[in-house]
Amino acid sequence: MQTAQPALSLTNARVVFSGKLASMTRQEAHQLVKQAGGEPGTTVSRQTSFLVVGMEGWPLLPDGTVGSKLKRAEEINQKYHSIQIISELAFLELVGLEERKSQLKKTYSSAEVCRLLKLEPENLRHWEQFSLISSQDGMYDFQDIMTLRAIAALLQQGVRRETIATSIRGLASILPGTDRPLAQLRILVENPKALLAEFGERRITPEGQLVFNFDTPSRTKAQVIELPSSESTAAEWFEHGQILEDEEDLEGAERAYLKALELQPHFPEAYFNLGNVLRERDRLRVAEQAYQTCVAQDPSFAEGWYNLADVQEVRGRTSEAVQSLTVAVQLAPSFADAHFNLAALLQKIGREEEANWHWKAYLKLDPNSQWAEVARRQLVMD
Repeated sequence: MQTAQPALSLTNARVVFSGKLASMTRQEAHQLVKQAGGEPGTTVSRQTSFLVVGMEGWPLLPDGTVGSKLKRAEEINQKYHSIQIISELAFLELVGLEERKSQLKKTYSSAEVCRLLKLEPENLRHWEQFSLISSQDGMYDFQDIMTLRAIAALLQQGVRRETIATSIRGLASILPGTDRPLAQLRILVENPKALLAEFGERRITPEGQLVFNFDTPSRTKAQVIELPSSESTAAEWFEHGQILEDEEDLEGAERAYLKALELQPHFPEAYFNLGNVLRERDRLRVAEQAYQTCVAQDPSFAEGWYNLADVQEVRGRTSEAVQSLTVAVQLAPSFADAHFNLAALLQKIGREEEANWHWKAYLKLDPNSQWAEVARRQLVMD
């Protein structure tokens, strides 16, 4: 007898979004998280509870690589298994907006699909019978059209319908939110009996095996749509950077924040966001410099001290990270995550009594999350 899985809840959860949402704006999604008792975030960390993948396509960058938020979540899950990766559809169910599913309704008739793709109606029926495609009351959507184009191309390369069907089921089962892999992923034909999903330098088989792609051409830079510098203010560049950051165009976001700082050198919020972007791009040294400038310009910026500590910890400078987190909790005594990280670092360097104080402070602020259980275990161990 299988044990029932606990129902998911956004209460006390920290929720980050990746990719473009199909049913709402990012701002509306953040508000829904707050209404459900959770806390929206912009960056993925150990304290992230959910990563919601937007259904306007799998979150891949223009060069085919995995988006930074998804990559970061996968890295954290390899160590802690702590982040739930869910689709936008699952998020709608969590916040009680199942009716929004209708916004993703299918609008193309079979006749229109056959005309657009130059398909024979008989082929379309056969592909439905093999579960390669699924209509809704005889109607299809744009992702279905992309799937059908992929099917036609695979068949022309000698791949059997049975192989395609098996691969679709396999990829959908191992990649969260990928209900239609042929539309959402870049599929390669290794041979007529083997399909692979490509993620830049990585390829994944339908069985979940990771294969490295040694033939990947040099990556091209993502196109950046820039605002006219003669007409845009620092605030407008800052807002533009936030939009690009939400879309995971990190290179474009970095340029926008730098332009904002060129126009307004004293702009701690821009330095903070720039640090976040650089951190996501694994440019830790310059990210640290951005955070240091942020807190130098605004010493009361508790989140700036917190993120500075994160980079200092990753770079192996534990004592400096402890100092930065100490400032963060002094500035914001209700900053639960800062107490948690500070407790962990103090325990790491043998300052057990101080660590226990911050574990207890964290538990008073956040007694019900999965991380509260971690804090309790640390107190029991001591």
